[in-house]
Amino acid sequence: MARTEGSRIAGGLATPKQAFYWQLYIASYTGLLGVPFLFFPRSVLPLIGFDPSMVDQAPFVRLTGMFLLCLTLITFRIWQKKIEEMVLGTVMIRLFIIVTVLTVWITGDFPFLFMVAGIVGFGVLGTLWSLRSVNLLHYV
Repeated sequence: MARTEGSRIAGGLATPKQAFYWQLYIASYTGLLGVPFLFFPRSVLPLIGFDPSMVDQAPFVRLTGMFLLCLTLITFRIWQKKIEEMVLGTVMIRLFIIVTVLTVWITGDFPFLFMVAGIVGFGVLGTLWSLRSVNLLHYV
C-alpha cells in the first residue's frame, strides 16, 4: 500500500497517535523484564516465584531475556517509524502471549504469570481502544 504524508495509508484512515504510544508501553515492560532475565536471572527468579537453580539447568531463562529485548527493539522501531501496518500485528502476538501465559499459569500455578497476562492485556485493551475509529479489516 502506498504511504502518503504523515501516518496515513492511501485510501484509509490515519492510525491515531495513541496506538503508537502503546508501542512504547510494550517496549517498556519487555525491556524491564528482558534485562534482568538476561543479565541476572538468579536474582530475579526468586522474586517471581521460581527456583534460581533453573538458570544452571538450562539456558531458557536467559534466552527469554534475549527474546524480550528483541521485542523491545521491534516495538520501539514500530513507534519510531510509525509503521501502522504492524500495530495490529502486535495485538495478535500479544493475544497469543496472553493465552499461552494463562495456560501455563493454570497448569503450574505461578502468580507472576497472571500478573504478566494482566500487564500485556492492559496494553492490548489500550491499543484496541485507540484504534476504535479505524477500520481494522484494512490491515488484515
